[in-house]
Amino acid sequence: MKLNFLVLMTNAWTFVAVANADGFAWDDLSEDQKDLLADHADTWDRMDDVRQEQIATGAERWLVMTQAEKSQARDRFQQWENLGDDQRGMIRDLHQTYRSLAPETRDRIQDAYRRFQRLPPERRLELQRQFRGLTPDQLRRLRDTRLRPNDRPGGGAMGMGR
Repeated sequence: MKLNFLVLMTNAWTFVAVANADGFAWDDLSEDQKDLLADHADTWDRMDDVRQEQIATGAERWLVMTQAEKSQARDRFQQWENLGDDQRGMIRDLHQTYRSLAPETRDRIQDAYRRFQRLPPERRLELQRQFRGLTPDQLRRLRDTRLRPNDRPGGGAMGMGR
């Protein structure tokens, strides 16, 4: 569940566009974006640049989604809203760790996730059960054998305390 949600959140953030130094001016948004974001028109100029970027990019993505994709996005948002603050914080931390990985490593993780999603449901459930049954030491060894030193955040070997 955590890995699935992390990958979903990561994919959602993958499409964030680079804003100019002044953020997004309301007049620079497309007419479709303005229509979708009409509730924000009066407060747009008071938002910080990062928030403007997030909202504008989200609107842009929303406008090109199919109805099925929109339904999935609503479901994922509902799941996010139902999480506790501690769970959200953990997911944000995992997302930050993921974003600090080398692009090649992120690509490998996404490829592995896609392969996992293509497995028959019974096999996915069995792998999930096996993963949940691992001890902390087994998880650590698995992580350490899967991540080469350059894959880790910061690019170096992990400390002894981890």
